[in-house]
Amino acid sequence: MAAKKRTDNKGRILRTGEMQRAEDNRYLYRYVDLSGKKRTVYALTLGELREREKQINRDLQDGIDTSKEDMTLNELFRLYMDTKTDLRESTRCNYIAAWKNAVESSILGNMKIAQIKQIHVRAFYADLAKRGMAANTIKYYHGLIFPALELAVDSDIIRKNPAKGCKKGVGGTKRERTSMTIAEQERMMTFVKNSTRYSVYYPMIVFALSTGLRVGELAGLRWADVDMKENVIHVRQQLIYRNLGDGCQFHIQDLKTEAGRRDIPLTASARKSLIRQKEITLLLGKSSKRKEVDGISDFVFTNTQGTPYAANAVNFILKNIVKSYNRLEEIKAAKEHREAELLPHISAHILRHTACTRLAESGLEPKVLQYIMGHANLAVTMDIYTHLDFTQIQEKMEAVQERTRIG
Repeated sequence: MAAKKRTDNKGRILRTGEMQRAEDNRYLYRYVDLSGKKRTVYALTLGELREREKQINRDLQDGIDTSKEDMTLNELFRLYMDTKTDLRESTRCNYIAAWKNAVESSILGNMKIAQIKQIHVRAFYADLAKRGMAANTIKYYHGLIFPALELAVDSDIIRKNPAKGCKKGVGGTKRERTSMTIAEQERMMTFVKNSTRYSVYYPMIVFALSTGLRVGELAGLRWADVDMKENVIHVRQQLIYRNLGDGCQFHIQDLKTEAGRRDIPLTASARKSLIRQKEITLLLGKSSKRKEVDGISDFVFTNTQGTPYAANAVNFILKNIVKSYNRLEEIKAAKEHREAELLPHISAHILRHTACTRLAESGLEPKVLQYIMGHANLAVTMDIYTHLDFTQIQEKMEAVQERTRIG
């Protein structure tokens, strides 16, 4: 005698694994996932249940491991970071700090990865834009979210990456890289040179504008890297001030790319600034109380305590210089009944960008400029040339005409 087939309360025959609960008439489907774990899904209607069954069976057939579908994006990111064994510790700390800053407590961060759709990722990016984040910053977050979800795809946890295509059309504020004009540069340098308070920083600022070093490279420059005989500096390391699990401390670190390792010829102004810096170091007695970082203590640029500069310290110095200059300039302009010639915001990165711009304006070839700046990608260097004003471009074209004598 054939076994009686199970039916629901409407007389419909239920398939293997399907059931209808008597207490609330909800439907359920029991199955075994790829890890061998028994799992159950529920639905209000039989039609809805069978749609879910189709997806489950399709996933099982394609090897999609639904046992991990309850993992949140935050949990996935932590797993992704565990797989990145080739990251420098400072880079790892930056990624984790950025995630905590914007993703960890967000709706997206706490969503189960199996439930995340493209619309959720786009909504998250839109929210970052509304909060005033720059477009490049939002793309930075995309650079964390996309590969984490791609790991889930490659691991057969989810079928497709919901962040795919979300980078295109990202909003956010567009922050153009800016450099000081020649007039602004001259006003700032004259002020610093003649200031009893800020003149101690004059050699460091001149050197930064003469070499275009990154702030970490500037802070990490050693006297052992300076060859006054050959008139060259060797850029070999950078100095960072960061918490790498041991509290905020200075750390010597390798340069980010091989292109960062370079020898930069010293201009007359750069050489003169180094000589003046050595005089200041001896005058203030800083050489006798140098701070040692990872066994190194012969840093070129240090504060009055012999401690090298962290990036935020350099930016703080520049901020105070601009603030002091602008305050005095406003008073002077009011007395002279004229418009004040104020300085814009200036940071260590703007000093580097200004140095790069001045070299480009001087007619330095792009490949040479790329080498001096330590750019791994020529496109970054070429971006400087697109910001030259029309007068400079016109002057260069006239110089070309003079040399080529066409016509």
